Amino acid sequence: MPPRPRSSPVIPHSEFRWVALAALAAVLLSSLPFLVVALSTPPDLRFGALLVNPIDGQTYLAKMRQGYEGSWLFRLPYTYNDEADAILLTYHLGLGHIARITRLPLTAVYHAARIIGGWVLLVVAYVLLARVFDATAERQRAWWFVALTSGLGWVGLSGTDLTIPESNTFFAVLTNAHFALAMALMAAIFMAVIDGSVLVAVLASVALAVLQPFAPIAVFAALGAFLLLRWARPPEDERGRTFPMRQARAVLAAGLIMTPLMLYFYLVTQRDPILQGWTAQNVTPSPQVGEYLIGYGVMSILAIPGARFALKRGRDADVMLVAWAVTSALLLYAPFALQRRFSLGLHIPVVLLGGVGLMYVLAPRFRGRAARGLPIIVFAISLPSTLLLLLATSTASFVQPPDARLFVTADEATSFQWLHENVPHESVVIAAPETGLFLPGWAGVRVLYGHPFETLDAEKRKATVEQFFSSSVDRAGVIRDYGVDFIFFGPHERKLGAPEPEWEAAFVAGNVAIYKAP
Repeated sequence: MPPRPRSSPVIPHSEFRWVALAALAAVLLSSLPFLVVALSTPPDLRFGALLVNPIDGQTYLAKMRQGYEGSWLFRLPYTYNDEADAILLTYHLGLGHIARITRLPLTAVYHAARIIGGWVLLVVAYVLLARVFDATAERQRAWWFVALTSGLGWVGLSGTDLTIPESNTFFAVLTNAHFALAMALMAAIFMAVIDGSVLVAVLASVALAVLQPFAPIAVFAALGAFLLLRWARPPEDERGRTFPMRQARAVLAAGLIMTPLMLYFYLVTQRDPILQGWTAQNVTPSPQVGEYLIGYGVMSILAIPGARFALKRGRDADVMLVAWAVTSALLLYAPFALQRRFSLGLHIPVVLLGGVGLMYVLAPRFRGRAARGLPIIVFAISLPSTLLLLLATSTASFVQPPDARLFVTADEATSFQWLHENVPHESVVIAAPETGLFLPGWAGVRVLYGHPFETLDAEKRKATVEQFFSSSVDRAGVIRDYGVDFIFFGPHERKLGAPEPEWEAAFVAGNVAIYKAP
């Protein structure tokens, strides 16, 4: 076994330029579906700027809208009576402030943040894997696996590579603006601890807690496992085992600085009844183990011999990858409501350990052309799910009927703009569920129902809305009980079956009318 090299290898400028350009190419590739859909959207529709998980994506725009209007404190715009301001979702509020200062559309700032976050992740991932793979060719090969590959969901099986964006690097970059940045911060924390850099570990940990409050749980579980494994590994000389105090100090400092912030996030979501209700509804359980194995595909198999090799070689980065992969895998089935969320970033250690197994364990058993072709074969098997994601998202505008989560009509978009410019931003609007998803982000108003998690008592509120537009329910009673200020009446509301209201409309755009509550 070769000697353990220094923890932080120097990456030549030419190599860094390569990864900077390759990362840019990868994030631009992830942006191609948005460009295709935007250019191919029929003239009577408006593209909602989101393609993957748009139900959550529109809530990000709603949070940005709050920042755009000047707020640094968060309220649930999908809950009509939330009055509790809290220091939450600061990242998206901040993006809204950037949109206001630059006078750019929210969607433009959102995608700029998505592209920047994706680029940062892919560059940071290369810096991490450079501690694991020695030769430039090996590093570049491993990076392509991290940047582009998926699992085996493409063969028609149910795999997380096609269903859980945060579980896969490219899928995360394609999906939203914060998954990739959070994954980059996780990798940065691990490298800072390896190097014993207290300041970087503290700053990255605080940033991660603000961006994704649950993610530090996985990070510090991995750091604890790393310290134990690092302590237990065979000594390099006769001095015997020593506890890694320099690295432990970085972990301790980051934990002490970050803990009050984490405690605040926990208390604010438990003491305020509306935020507590939101948290109680926000349940994301993990699928069965087999779906994760399919989602990571061949690399999940190769990661087993890769982890054995890594532990035997014993570099700090090797040990950290094993600790990261194992602890995150265990947290996927821990007794938390957000189990699935702990797959955030798991693709990185699984693929890198799989790369170790491929290049340092399996490939040396072959010779010549077979050894050189093996990584190409594995890459080819691991790429189709990514291509399938690109194809599925790029053709969204050709699906009939149009997906109501992705598009609104031109008349609806005009009506949203009128609401934004002419009514107070705390106004409560009642609309069909499909319309209610867009109103907070596009019009800056509140809705009676619009989201299955962020609307308190979501099922009850959804039923109320559907009854309001579909039966002879006491409309005046609903308006009075929920403080409704405006009634939105467009194509989705008509589909629920209610006749057009007889009130005088405050605004009309084509087949959309907005009524002020009597």
